[in-house]
Amino acid sequence: MTSRRRLTALTIALIGALTLGMSACSAPEENDDASGSVAPVTINTSAGSVTIDSIPKRIVAIGDQWTDAVAAFGVTPAAYGTTAQMQGGAVSPWVKDKLGSAKQINLSGDRVSQIAAADPDLILLPGFGVESAEIDKLKAIAPTIPSITGAQIDPWQDQITLLGTILRQKDKATEIIDGVQGQVAALKKANPGLAGKTFTFAYLYSADQIQVFGDPKDGAATLFADLGLTIPQRLQTVAAQQKLPRFPISTENIPELNSDLLVIAASSPQLAGTLKDLPGYGQLDSVKRNAVAQLDLTAITALNLPSALSIPYALDKLKPALSAAAG
Repeated sequence: MTSRRRLTALTIALIGALTLGMSACSAPEENDDASGSVAPVTINTSAGSVTIDSIPKRIVAIGDQWTDAVAAFGVTPAAYGTTAQMQGGAVSPWVKDKLGSAKQINLSGDRVSQIAAADPDLILLPGFGVESAEIDKLKAIAPTIPSITGAQIDPWQDQITLLGTILRQKDKATEIIDGVQGQVAALKKANPGLAGKTFTFAYLYSADQIQVFGDPKDGAATLFADLGLTIPQRLQTVAAQQKLPRFPISTENIPELNSDLLVIAASSPQLAGTLKDLPGYGQLDSVKRNAVAQLDLTAITALNLPSALSIPYALDKLKPALSAAAG
């Protein structure tokens, strides 16, 4: 894959995530030997089982979710690469102070050689933008986890649980998950009116095209479901018919975005400024109620690639619109 095609694939994946699934990983044996070593663990992934002989010390995390997950444990990766950086932005604010001296991987360059140079003992890859031939090369370098579930966007809880097993920090994994889910539960309790309400999640990526969220199993859908929100049935139907978790519509069809809550972003500040002038935008129920979260690329990334670190950031950005939708 050329650098241009790889960059396009990774960027599109931010707005084209596939369905979630459940993961499985075997627990580590408790009978560590007297020398203090630990027993190997075998992780069952979408691409087969991966055996990790010891607690990894030099993790390479590719993708925003894995980078965040490793950092959530207080572990500094040997190297990392994120899509936010590929788009010309800085490291996401919720993780930038947790990466220490970690080396940045240029994801549009020769990733295999860069990863090899980091001398990893574990490689974590996202479920998108990586070809099987590249994965095979990385497996020859170190144990490689290409995706837990086979989906483009793995559930963040599954990633934390898996890392808790690999790092032998199961209690820490539970603490991380409970902490984030507690924040979500508190926000839901503060906004009981969200129960049964609908939401639309959209991305204006050109002057005449909008990407629309239609699959309730999408990686970003879990957060909204936990708050009591659902995707309008008409959008779910289109997603199922087209077999696309997120699908494009023309800006002429903006009435299709009608719902109780609208979460929307644009690919540039210039495009974002055109939203209010699109025919039909002002007639949307969410707009009339001021239940619109118009997000920048950083915030939309926090939702598109949810993690234990990004979700609290996203919740802060959503609170005003959620309150309006609940009312």
